[in-house]
Amino acid sequence: MTKRDLAAEFETLRRRVEKVRRGDDNGPILTIESVSILSESPDVIVGRVEYVDERATGRPLRTSDFDYETQNFAVEGPEDAADLLLVNLEEEVLAVD
Repeated sequence: MTKRDLAAEFETLRRRVEKVRRGDDNGPILTIESVSILSESPDVIVGRVEYVDERATGRPLRTSDFDYETQNFAVEGPEDAADLLLVNLEEEVLAVD
């Protein structure tokens, strides 16, 4: 079994989502401002995304915490994790509408 470099994978995820702006037919939904590490262990990195809720009055800055794990069966690596994270954030913002 190959040892995974979670820090490098997390950096790939961070580069993939920072400054991304998501929208739909009705306009902007959210803009990712930053992705940071809250805590780190050999098997999991707890991260925080700061994003602008483009749909809310005043476009508030919101946060969402997530885990990036070695044993996450829903994703194949940082690219898949980034895509899943963006979808989850969109759903979070749209659920408030």
